[in-house]
Amino acid sequence: MLSPGKALTDPLLVALAIAILCIAVALRRSRERRLLGIALLALATLFVFSTPMVAMWLERSLLVEPPDGAPEVIVIAGGGMAGTWLSDSSTSRVMTGAAWWKEHPRARLVIAGVDMRPTGPSPRTALLMRELAMQRGVPAERLELELQSANTREHASRLAALPGITPQTRVGIVTSGWHMRRALLAFRRHYPNVVGRAAELPEHEPLVINDWLPSSHALRVSTRMLHEWIGLAWYALRR
Repeated sequence: MLSPGKALTDPLLVALAIAILCIAVALRRSRERRLLGIALLALATLFVFSTPMVAMWLERSLLVEPPDGAPEVIVIAGGGMAGTWLSDSSTSRVMTGAAWWKEHPRARLVIAGVDMRPTGPSPRTALLMRELAMQRGVPAERLELELQSANTREHASRLAALPGITPQTRVGIVTSGWHMRRALLAFRRHYPNVVGRAAELPEHEPLVINDWLPSSHALRVSTRMLHEWIGLAWYALRR
């Protein structure tokens, strides 16, 4: 959590404040008030979606309680990289998946997904996730990689190509809390008996003044959550 002083110096907040002030001054002098008004509205919208308060609300609006149960196969959805390291999403998903597997050690654990890079598909994330899962106590013989899928819809459809997977298989999904709704939608198209375990759940913290001030981090979170809602709408239309 940033202190109030540091929050006030966030580059995004400073840039927005200057831009809004300049447009407000220009509105009083320019004849192009309609265009300036649109620009001011756009900046105000950006200001709102850049606040931690709105980012938290968007993330919580995506949360859904997944059904619980004993999975026969646990699928951990890849969460990408952060530079040369696993992203927080990938790390959290592996930690959650490994803990769930320990509750059901007879289940198969599948790490799904490849990274799509300019040079072509890369298994880097999946390989690092498998290494972390082994560090967390999952034996190598219980781990499998599914390296043909590049998105959530493909995670669900490509899983069926693995030996022993049928529509009757009880599939457990491990993904971030904000992504669970879309994952359930995708997997239920192929497997009627789907259970889940959410990772990377938001913490409930008391509101502070910083939650109403724009920040670069909050804008990234809002962008991801809005993208998730758009993805949900797209999946629903393609059903």
